[in-house]
Amino acid sequence: MSTPANFDALRERLKLEAVLIARTGLHVGSGGSGDLDETDMAVLRDAEGLPFIPGSSLKGVMRSTVEALLRASDTVSRGLWACNPLETKAKDRNANACGWHPQGGRSKVDTGGHCAACRLFGSHVLASHVRFSDCMLLDREAGAVITVRDGVAIDRDLRIARGGQKYDFEVVAPGASFDVEVFVDNPEDWLLGLLSVAADQLDAGFAAIGGFTSRGLGRVGFQWRRLERVTACELLEGKAASVLEKNALAAELGRWRMALSERAHGGE
Repeated sequence: MSTPANFDALRERLKLEAVLIARTGLHVGSGGSGDLDETDMAVLRDAEGLPFIPGSSLKGVMRSTVEALLRASDTVSRGLWACNPLETKAKDRNANACGWHPQGGRSKVDTGGHCAACRLFGSHVLASHVRFSDCMLLDREAGAVITVRDGVAIDRDLRIARGGQKYDFEVVAPGASFDVEVFVDNPEDWLLGLLSVAADQLDAGFAAIGGFTSRGLGRVGFQWRRLERVTACELLEGKAASVLEKNALAAELGRWRMALSERAHGGE
């Protein structure tokens, strides 16, 4: 098993491609109002005015899903655990934030002791082994249907509508498809198994993307469709990356899940 901070030598690179389909309305907000103040909460758009999903949004959902699963497992001794990134003083290893050291300083941090989530997605002192590109709309000619919905602020104490606080927000209509690209440096099978499980949870509806998820928004379908793999030697020799699709890709995903399962049961 390689160490987490293994970026000094490139062994292998993967490029995973997937398609993300909105099954319900989708609202990834821009943080401001729409053009000419037509709506209070606009969806995020690219330079062409088309909606997209930031890679950080997808990565955040994937990471939080993995962390929740790891914290519920009884496999700390096998490296399957998740730290609490907000905690810096607890003595329990399973609660400490990876990268925190009581005397401070990055040079004193043992990256080999990082939790599984930080090994895959990175920490304050360790770069991420996976990179998520922004998810761009697939059918750019047709665009995407964007509708406006009404909302009203609720007083949590009185459980009634808060006076004068009506608003509206934009929603990308169901059916919109987005292109997903995930890049992995020096992959480890069991960590890719965690990534695969997180994608399964997203596809099954147990995780959602964007805002207003408690109202039913943010449900998406997620399907891997292609994998490119290349080693450092192949890059130096000018060879093309090997490509896996359909059945071969499904078999590779199954191999990653098996590696995760074996580790959970005590294997290395």
